[in-house]
Amino acid sequence: MSTPGPAVEWLDSEPDQAALDRNRLAGLLFELARAINRDFAAKVPSLLPADPRLAELRTILMGREQALLARLARRLDDPEQLAAAISQILPSAIVQAAARDERLGQVLAPTVERAAESSIRRDPRALVNILSPVMAPAIRRSIGEAIESMLQSLNEALKASFSWRGLRWRLEAWRTGTPFATVVLKHTLVYRVEHVFLIHKESGLLIEHVAADPAASRDPQLVSGMLSAIQDFVRDSFADSAAGEVDAMRLGELLIWRSDGPYAFLAAVIRGKPPESLREVFESTLAQIHVERRQVLHRFDGDTTAFPGLHDQLAECLLQQARPRDRRTSPILWGLFFALLALIAWGAYAWYERQQEDTQWAAYLRRLQAEPGIVVTGAERRDGRLYVTGLRDPLAVRPEALLDGFALAPAKVIGSWSPYQALDPAFVFKRVQASLEPLQTVELRLEADAVRAYGSAPRHWIEKARAVSRLLPAGALALDLSGVQDVDMTEVERLRASIEAQLIRFDTDAPRPAPGQEAIIDSVAADLRALAELARSLGLSMRTTIIGHADATGKDAPNLALSLGRAEVVRSLLRTRGIDPDVLSVRGAGTLEPTEEGAIRDPSRDRRVSFTIRISE
Repeated sequence: MSTPGPAVEWLDSEPDQAALDRNRLAGLLFELARAINRDFAAKVPSLLPADPRLAELRTILMGREQALLARLARRLDDPEQLAAAISQILPSAIVQAAARDERLGQVLAPTVERAAESSIRRDPRALVNILSPVMAPAIRRSIGEAIESMLQSLNEALKASFSWRGLRWRLEAWRTGTPFATVVLKHTLVYRVEHVFLIHKESGLLIEHVAADPAASRDPQLVSGMLSAIQDFVRDSFADSAAGEVDAMRLGELLIWRSDGPYAFLAAVIRGKPPESLREVFESTLAQIHVERRQVLHRFDGDTTAFPGLHDQLAECLLQQARPRDRRTSPILWGLFFALLALIAWGAYAWYERQQEDTQWAAYLRRLQAEPGIVVTGAERRDGRLYVTGLRDPLAVRPEALLDGFALAPAKVIGSWSPYQALDPAFVFKRVQASLEPLQTVELRLEADAVRAYGSAPRHWIEKARAVSRLLPAGALALDLSGVQDVDMTEVERLRASIEAQLIRFDTDAPRPAPGQEAIIDSVAADLRALAELARSLGLSMRTTIIGHADATGKDAPNLALSLGRAEVVRSLLRTRGIDPDVLSVRGAGTLEPTEEGAIRDPSRDRRVSFTIRISE
């Protein structure tokens, strides 16, 4: 007689797993050893592969490793899980790779360059916004200098036109055939050569530098390097241009003129507006230097001691021209001055209004960014209007409603909002409430870490709530349904408990139920039909085990056969009452599962049939 298996347990119960595993392992090893010893020569080849106990033994011994390998395979096969795992170590890997050598920067440089080029091609305004803090002051300074120069030239031209000196200059222009403006500039121009650099053309090294006494002097080597670098940059950037060298460059109030020779070039830093004739002085000096020191320049290796007397020769280029300025101002210039003053006042007022509007606009943008469910992605001023773009959750407040607290005209503010779902807890809670049918027996609460449901609900409502929970965005609050009692499962448990509580009695050595047991069998059949229909509607599977028992009278083998026969009789009676035989199974327990323990017990209580029901998803 084989050892009876354990009673069928409810799926969610978890006994002492370690103890069960040890008992199962010991039993399997014992049974396997006995089988191998009994019929080693004939049955080992066919027994081992087909014996289910080997599979169960393998599960006990290597179940944890198999589960670990399965989880690892799923993570490697799933791009989302693999990306999440790599993202945890990617920042540290990049830091270590960058600290080890420069290969990471060399590999990423082309990609970053292409990304920057694509970004500029797609939206040049992004680069303009980045450079505007640097470009705007330089542009304002350039405009101021241009206006100052224009006013100075205009003042000189007006004085020259409405004075005896002006008439004399006009006569000179008519006599020489030179434009009047050129004559005016010739007589009113003021300039001073402050620095002269002689720089080797091939290496960019400084050969000699002279400066006027009051001029502010920087590191000559640094300046020469800068001039050479600018020349190389222009040559490389405009390789197809006909003009291969930069001969003039302005730096604020300073003008840099360059004259080129075969082996060296001369760079002069001039303050003011020099005449073109000054360039001839520089070129003449440079030509003389090449004639006198051609071989030394050709073999120059950085040794400046091979150029005696060069300092005095370059010092002859430190020329200056100054004439006393006439302090008298033309009446017309006074009129232009007051007109310009009025224009500046109007511009200052417009600037003040613009600043006030910008202040309100910045405050409004900060208010929008602080509002839950609103994400500002862009803001700009265009064509006299204020444009703002971003993302807005349908449950968030309308941006137009926030304008009331700011001094901004609603007609000037144009918003463009794309819908999205915010992960703010309040929005998630509202979204969950709107997605589920309200039940009086269920209460939803917004707590710190989740949206929790409390109460009782039918199975279909719980399944719908689980579907809503799966549709919530990643990173949002989870929907916790652990506090909701399944009404349908409660009924399943009630029917299960009712059936398992029933016992069908038998007389001594009788295979059929004792008189008066028909009502119990009818009750069991009715509960089984109700339980099967409810389990089918809930998508559950049900299995009922009919267990036959016998008292301790007689031998074990006949008692086991008698108990199995009693279970078969009850199954047959249930089939006649409409129970599907596929959900019924029988087991004979013999005398191994008595109702009472101890030396004194009632044998009639052991002559019975009991029921065990297993329900699973």
